[in-house]
Amino acid sequence: MLQIFATQRLFMAIDASPALCDHIHLPVQAGSTRVLRAMERTYTREEYLEKIGMIRGARKPISITTDFIVGFPGESEGEFEETLSLLDAAQFDGAFSFQYSPRPHTPAAVMRDPVPEVEKSRRLQALQERQRGIQLQRHQRLVGQTFEVLVDGASRREGQWTGRTSSNRVLNFTSSRTDLLGKYVGVRVTGAGPNSLTGEESIE
Repeated sequence: MLQIFATQRLFMAIDASPALCDHIHLPVQAGSTRVLRAMERTYTREEYLEKIGMIRGARKPISITTDFIVGFPGESEGEFEETLSLLDAAQFDGAFSFQYSPRPHTPAAVMRDPVPEVEKSRRLQALQERQRGIQLQRHQRLVGQTFEVLVDGASRREGQWTGRTSSNRVLNFTSSRTDLLGKYVGVRVTGAGPNSLTGEESIE
């Protein structure tokens, strides 16, 4: 319960303060409580989803990203399906996902029942494909909205810029101005992909 309380204080602070980014990175690693226990994580699937529910209940939308490891020793097909169902339940805005690989001097390195490499690769591909679909759907809902963007890069193409919204989403946009690097600008979203948004500077 301490972890849940700490997360609740964090998202309440984000919800109350405009100076804080609207983004939380909350690693989960797996969707099965048994696998989480084998990983020596201190939370269950249900407790993790309770945290997600609290964050989604904030007054302003807070983006959530996470981490996954697939193919942990002993992970069954059914337990991997639990990870996929967690994706559907949590609706993450982004995820960093990896195949399990043994590390020296860790308890997992000597665990029995390793998942074959070809199966780990298949599971990683399936997870990433499912997550890309979720991200695309979530990004498509933002088309037509205007966001404040911190400009952190310029393309070689004239008038093309890139930046991040307060929810840590990458937004590539066009502008006729030439001095935007490091500045905050309003950008209207005109298109969406699974990994980024596209738009144009909003001049009011």
